[in-house]
Amino acid sequence: MMFSAAVLALLLRGKQVLADGAECNSDKGTLDFILVEGDANLVSIEDDIRAQLGEVGLKVQSRLLSKEEFNEAHQTGDFHLSFSETWGSPYDPHSYASGWISGDEGHYQAFSSFDNPSSRDELFEKIERVLQEEDHKRRATQWEEIHNYYHRQATMLPLWGKRVPTVMNKRLTGYEMGNQQFDYPVHKLVLLTGPRNVTISPGAQTGLFQSVGRLDPHTYRPNEFFSNNWVYESLVRYGSEGQVLPA
Repeated sequence: MMFSAAVLALLLRGKQVLADGAECNSDKGTLDFILVEGDANLVSIEDDIRAQLGEVGLKVQSRLLSKEEFNEAHQTGDFHLSFSETWGSPYDPHSYASGWISGDEGHYQAFSSFDNPSSRDELFEKIERVLQEEDHKRRATQWEEIHNYYHRQATMLPLWGKRVPTVMNKRLTGYEMGNQQFDYPVHKLVLLTGPRNVTISPGAQTGLFQSVGRLDPHTYRPNEFFSNNWVYESLVRYGSEGQVLPA
């Protein structure tokens, strides 16, 4: 199926689309949307996008899949548009971008639809080069080129974000929301009254957090790094816009 990713991006961002768009898209076939079943938030967002695409003549078939089916469709490229959550501010752009090459996520398949003269192979070559670059100034320039390269293709569109709500006893103060979905800076809590022992029940990507585990960045998912802050004193941290700040 051939259709302009740029037109899709304009629709999702609420920009004005030409009135004759419906006629222009009448021969584009049906778009295949996939999302994980049981998520009412995703369903409501998908419904709005499908309605907007219908205004310019694009038909949509939506499939509600189990997590296993969703992952399989991602890895095989059996979709036109998928919905997933953001992890918040980038914690490790090198691992994130190199993960596109491995083919475990939907990025690998999505990048195969780049408009000429751009290509997935050329993007991956740029990523491979920047991962080996030692000069930080040249590395920054190369990353900027990489980001502009895939942004021009409108393959990834940031639509929304969310945070985990906090319920806190009034004998505590000083707490502030973290910059990632699962980020609890409890090391900033101040005890006002009562015993020094405090019970916390943090949520993690794998459910209710049971143990701090090994406390190392190699086996932790990025959304579970919060427990490292309970033990280690970091030198730097990511700010709300991804900037590196003193911890």
